[in-house]
Amino acid sequence: MNTKMEARNCMFNAVAVITWCFMLKVGVSDPGINMLSQGCSTYNVSSLSNFNSNLNKTFGLVRTDLMNSSKHFATEQSLSGSDSVYAMFQCRDYMSEADCIACFSAASAQIRNCSGANGARVVYDGCFLRYERTDFYGETTRDANREYCGNQTTSSPDTTFNTTVASLLGDLQVATPRINGFFAASKREVAGSNLSVYAIAQCVQTIDMAGCQACMEVAYKNVQKCPPNADGRALDSGCFMRYSDKPFFADNQTINLLPFLKTESSSSSKKGAIIGGAAGGAALVLIIVGLFVWFKLSKKLKASPRGNILDATELRGATIYSYKDLKSATKNFKEANKLGEGGFGDVYKVK
Repeated sequence: MNTKMEARNCMFNAVAVITWCFMLKVGVSDPGINMLSQGCSTYNVSSLSNFNSNLNKTFGLVRTDLMNSSKHFATEQSLSGSDSVYAMFQCRDYMSEADCIACFSAASAQIRNCSGANGARVVYDGCFLRYERTDFYGETTRDANREYCGNQTTSSPDTTFNTTVASLLGDLQVATPRINGFFAASKREVAGSNLSVYAIAQCVQTIDMAGCQACMEVAYKNVQKCPPNADGRALDSGCFMRYSDKPFFADNQTINLLPFLKTESSSSSKKGAIIGGAAGGAALVLIIVGLFVWFKLSKKLKASPRGNILDATELRGATIYSYKDLKSATKNFKEANKLGEGGFGDVYKVK
């Protein structure tokens, strides 16, 4: 049984390698198969035949996903028996479909060098492939994270180049978790030279925005150790970051990072300013209306006392005086005080 399984395993490897070589020959531009890292678990599977069956099935499903959906990311699993296999594969989004499949062919052949290990991973510039016996899809970072720096220094002055790299990668660190699909490619000119810095950042699609952000922070810290080297990379279980002074993706693959660099605080401040302005305007209108009403009421209040006094006078009627008072006021009806005669008798002035 083991002999048959080993023969089938060898045949699968041969098919993968032949397919990979054929695709290179027919003109795949850059499958990104510069291998950066490979790791094998120190624990072996309990049943090699069961494990190989699950591994072959899982890798077959991943290849089908890549070919049928034109996607650059796939997860598949085969859980038969005691040696389950969970697999994840991802290409860089700037790669063509053919390059992506070629990279998978190389990775699926290379990772079988960990034969019998219940977990393994292989990382290339263009893709990575990983399998484990348990679900690891939500993993963002691990202790094995590290940087891979090139062995050549840039021709640009160190300070200017380093500043440009730090600025571009810093922007990618912030923007990538906010971009749908968690991938960004960008370039930036190095001041005072004819060089540009090309950089990408990518997270796996099975983690959330917070997980991507956490992974990017670690990757950014690691890759910052590389300048003034002309190129550098940061690898982690949930993300990948790379820069170079030479182009490794087309200009039409870049994205404008500015819309994704606006912080929530600035957006909140802008929204707060709008709300505050609207509230202030409404308050001003209320004040004006209040002053208008107060002015109208105050005019009425000023007019009311005069009217009331007149009304009160009219309601009091004629005042009745005694004969003694009239006699005294007219100086005993002195002729000099007489004014004339009326319908009710003589009219006198009083003092």
